Amino acid sequence: MDAFEQMRLHAEDLTPTERRVLDAVMDNPEGILQSTTTMAAQQIGVSQSAVSRFCQKVGYENFGDFRMNLMLSLSSSTPTSSQRESQEPIDYLCDMMRATNDALNKDVIAGLTERVLSSRTVYTAGAGLSSPPALMLSMELLKYKVPCYCMQSGQEMIYMHVATPDDLIVIFSSKNDTQRMLLNVIQEMSSQKRPHTVMISHTAAHPLRKMADEFILLPTWQTERYPVYIEPMTSMLAFCSILMVEVSKRTGSDPEMLPPIVNGRRRRT
Repeated sequence: MDAFEQMRLHAEDLTPTERRVLDAVMDNPEGILQSTTTMAAQQIGVSQSAVSRFCQKVGYENFGDFRMNLMLSLSSSTPTSSQRESQEPIDYLCDMMRATNDALNKDVIAGLTERVLSSRTVYTAGAGLSSPPALMLSMELLKYKVPCYCMQSGQEMIYMHVATPDDLIVIFSSKNDTQRMLLNVIQEMSSQKRPHTVMISHTAAHPLRKMADEFILLPTWQTERYPVYIEPMTSMLAFCSILMVEVSKRTGSDPEMLPPIVNGRRRRT
């Protein structure tokens, strides 16, 4: 039986810890193939025994047996050479846009749009390759006159000093715990001051997932089984565009161009 079918078949029998292993495998199977039991346990944040129990629960004798079947399952689902040749790079980019749209529940997007428009202030955050979508979303929201700030990495605490429960924080974080300090500060705030947080990520096993009020999982070239590399940030940028379409529909207005900036100053037109 296909490894993915077998995991789904036994999903209801898993403990919460074993479920974390399942989510990690489904999110990044290629990464598991390149790992030992010890490496997989460290990446997921569980014990080696938890990984071994998961493998046994889903029908395998040990991690090596599970990894071998997973490799065979991935190989059988990989596009053939003729299929690859028929796909142009732009086709994969378009597929990623569609996959991102399919991954977004309509109710979730509608609720997030409502929260964006009703918030006193929207703050966006992202580090490394997750910073461009954070900046993009803040700039796009300003075009609709939604008060928004893109928090520079390392300066998040300054903004949290004036945060209120009427504010919204959108955190772009692909897989690591770069935003741990920010979320720790938010968790320590009193309920009278704590803003609502939404995390946009690429892994269901994100180490900070439980610290956010809402969690939105986006696809990557690995989860979609593309034979070519597509920058993971692509789905985050697609998410921003899809959200802004909903904002435009809800406001019934067109975006206003932002004034050009020259040498750090607003240029007069």
